[in-house]
Amino acid sequence: MDGVRQEPLEEILCRSGAGCEVLVIRFRFLATEKTESGLRERPGAQGWKTAAGEPVRLLDRNLYEVVSSGELLERAS
Repeated sequence: MDGVRQEPLEEILCRSGAGCEVLVIRFRFLATEKTESGLRERPGAQGWKTAAGEPVRLLDRNLYEVVSSGELLERAS
């Protein structure tokens, strides 16, 4: 494989327990490789992160957890 990148799929506006707005980005990994017929992208696993790049775990359809702090974020939109 030649490279892996993250492709944004959705931006989700959330609120923290303190009432602050936090933007969570749902993305998927795309692996790019060279083949005889040209470049090929292979979609991979999905993930979530804040706009600042902090990893986020999906707990429920409307509830997320910032991995490093354990802070809960609730979908606002």
